[in-house]
Amino acid sequence: LLWYSYFCCLVSLLSLNAQLFYLIHSLVSSEHLVTGIIGESVLLPCDLNLSINPARLRFHWQDHSDVVLYSFNERVEQEYQNKLYTNRTNAFEVEMSSGNISIKLSQVTPQDNQKTYWTTLLVAGHYYSIYTWHLMAPFSHFLSLHCTLSARFLTPKLTVKYKVRNAVCLTQGGYPKPKVTWTIQDLSQPQNGTLEPREVQTNITLDPESGLYTVSSQVNFTENYTDNHSVTCQVFNPVLRETVSNTTVIRTSITLLMLICVGGIIFVYKQCKLQFQDFYYYNENRSSTV
Repeated sequence: LLWYSYFCCLVSLLSLNAQLFYLIHSLVSSEHLVTGIIGESVLLPCDLNLSINPARLRFHWQDHSDVVLYSFNERVEQEYQNKLYTNRTNAFEVEMSSGNISIKLSQVTPQDNQKTYWTTLLVAGHYYSIYTWHLMAPFSHFLSLHCTLSARFLTPKLTVKYKVRNAVCLTQGGYPKPKVTWTIQDLSQPQNGTLEPREVQTNITLDPESGLYTVSSQVNFTENYTDNHSVTCQVFNPVLRETVSNTTVIRTSITLLMLICVGGIIFVYKQCKLQFQDFYYYNENRSSTV
């Protein structure tokens, strides 16, 4: 009876270790990419879908430089955490018993971009001792996450300068480097016309302090782009696959008419002022002579 119990225990142990080996191997063979937004939080996921006693659980997260983000050994070990990640990482302790050893990285910065994070899991105790030392060793770095960061651009400010016949598009606060496109549409026609790069002058600069991009782009009008046309500036974020845009309508003839009217008013005002000054000067001289 004792031999039979030992045999059943051994079979159960081998079966459990085989399941864990399959789980770890499947995690090793897959690629995991996460996208974070600067200033916000990002989840570094790792869910084993396995019942684990947290009192026997030990795991830690590190980046590609072996800097510790988070360490847990029956409790949170803040003494091993690097100051770069102080007050920036949290785990889901309530869910650890079900195998969730994910962590949340908050206040994402540009310095976190393109980093690779990995976690090591060790489960102490009788049932896992053989697995820990023999099967875990080749797969200690079993889950690797590559983090790509992004930041949303503000809605562009679009200004039309009729005097020099061009439109200027300004936006900032985004990451990574965006793609800027312009379209001009004849409002009487359904199709859009995308401007060629040679017709667009775009300047994209990186702020060394914030690590975010500022965009300034402009396009000149041709004689064909007059009234009844709209112009749109689009800024595309390749990581978020998000486009922010702004549109305005070109009003060249109305603007020209307004300029003519304003110019005419100014001209008439100056002429009247000169005539009044001449009349006043004439009367003053006449009074002095009398």
